[in-house]
Amino acid sequence: MTRRYDTSAVPLQGGYVAKQCPVRAQNDVLVPGVRVDPGAFQQRLFDNGNAFEDITVAEILLGTPDTVVIEGGGSDAEAATLAAMRVGAPIILNGRLIDTAGRRVGKPDLLIRAGDGGYRAADIKWHMALEVAKPTGNPAPALISPITSINLESASADVDFVVRRNEGDVLQLAHYQRMLEALGVAALDGRFAAIIGTERRAVWYDLDKPMWKTLSLSETTKLRSTMERYDFEFDFRLDIIAVAQQRQVDATVDLLVVPVRISECPSCPWAEYCGPILETPPGDVSLLPRVGWELWKAHRERNVRNRADLAALDTRTAQLVAAKIDVAGLMDAVSDSNPSTPVLDLGALWPVARQLKQLHEAGVTTVADVLSLDAPTARYSNAGIASLREQIDQARAALGAEPAYRRRGIDAVHVPRADVEVDVDMESTELGAYLWGALVSQTTSPDPEYLPFVTWEPMSADEEPANALVFWRWLMGLRNATLAAGLTFCAYCWNASAENQYLRRIGRAWDIAEEVEAFTSSDEWVDLYRVWETNFITGGGSGLKVIAPIAGFRWEVDDPGGGESMVMYDRAIDIGADSAAARAWLLLYNQGDVRATRAVREWMDTAGARAPSIASVHP
Repeated sequence: MTRRYDTSAVPLQGGYVAKQCPVRAQNDVLVPGVRVDPGAFQQRLFDNGNAFEDITVAEILLGTPDTVVIEGGGSDAEAATLAAMRVGAPIILNGRLIDTAGRRVGKPDLLIRAGDGGYRAADIKWHMALEVAKPTGNPAPALISPITSINLESASADVDFVVRRNEGDVLQLAHYQRMLEALGVAALDGRFAAIIGTERRAVWYDLDKPMWKTLSLSETTKLRSTMERYDFEFDFRLDIIAVAQQRQVDATVDLLVVPVRISECPSCPWAEYCGPILETPPGDVSLLPRVGWELWKAHRERNVRNRADLAALDTRTAQLVAAKIDVAGLMDAVSDSNPSTPVLDLGALWPVARQLKQLHEAGVTTVADVLSLDAPTARYSNAGIASLREQIDQARAALGAEPAYRRRGIDAVHVPRADVEVDVDMESTELGAYLWGALVSQTTSPDPEYLPFVTWEPMSADEEPANALVFWRWLMGLRNATLAAGLTFCAYCWNASAENQYLRRIGRAWDIAEEVEAFTSSDEWVDLYRVWETNFITGGGSGLKVIAPIAGFRWEVDDPGGGESMVMYDRAIDIGADSAAARAWLLLYNQGDVRATRAVREWMDTAGARAPSIASVHP
């Protein structure tokens, strides 16, 4: 994106602005008020992150004793950083960079000298930077170097892992890259930068590699590199801030952005300001699932500003638009034609024969049928939004009287069932999984049995897989005994992506990757979230904490959630007065998760099967 406004008066911006909500950048200029103090979970992230950074820095200093540590801040730190680069320091810690023309400032955790004398940036993050590679497909192996030799030249490809795609991390690295380039001190052999995650290894990212799917100007999707994403997002925010500054002087100036619901909202200091704006009935379209900023923008450009506007669109026309038929163009082309003219005879007016055939097959057989289609919905022609009908249904479900509806075309709800059923839920921290909970239900026993496989020992490279292996052997033992008895077996979890990643870690640690993959790809391992999404629609989120109450389930612990569980975990492993209480809370919380999964499964088979179809709901 090329900047459209004079941004020379915009304050220098740090490495977070490009990865944070653009409305937040605007609110920081305009909205008076006191920022909300971080909650217990957020404070935990800050504290543990700082502690992890201190440990990692100490290890780097031990391995590279001629590392230069920059003290203080401001212009003195900038001068010291440049001086260290001029003398060729192998690693610079806490350096400060400034790019006045680009309106950038930043403090990369590390600046690492490259073979050509230039520098690359790296940041230390209190989360994992790697994922175990799937055995199928052809994933690009992660490029990794040890902390003891932390440079790209000593990195090697590890086929067991792929990089974790955390866009915020790499946008921050791109910010540092642009400053190094502006100062003329960037490495010349490619734009590479690293994240040191809790695996304690430097994971290198090619910032020029296309890896982020975004909308193009033609509103079709395109893969873009991290540098392309960063340049657009950073320049956009500079424009936003510049216009917000103008608004302070002239109240008639139109702002560039308005509140939009995104995943960042719950932890944003402006949540209490934006929330009421978004939720004012009938509610902003961004409150709907998977309607991010780009889709929100496409709706707004077509004057669809809230859920009621979206719900009022026509699903039949939306389906034709989603099939890439230019309904709007065709309606305009045939506006003066004889209404009884068959669409298959419109070749002279509309040369795209494929689209005419598609219309005929969809029951739009005459010009009159074409003109009866919905003009506001037809405005989405060529928008490239294949999910338009789905979004209309989501809006109708959100505003409807029922908590959940069956999806279009779902006449009967199908939930895989078995003689022996095991509901599984895993609890983890930034260092690994410490608890695997299982709820065993059998057709011959009315009372399900909860079994926790847990370790309260400090998490380590050995402790996590040792505990996980006990769970895995138990699960496979129960499965094999069930099948040997001539019975059927199913294990269930809610959104298997997390559990699968940690199960792959078991496979890698104990050389049973093929066994793990065979089970997780089988019909015996059921992702109940996918079953729910296939059958039901609510107009809201599909997390277990949202869906289980629809089935009448309530957790026995206060404030159940992943953030609170991590706070409790820190207390559980810190031997003290409340460690026993924290451990009991975590076990009760995990038991709630697996019982909630079972409750949703039972509901889908009973009351859910009688839920009305979303096709019966009209605006």
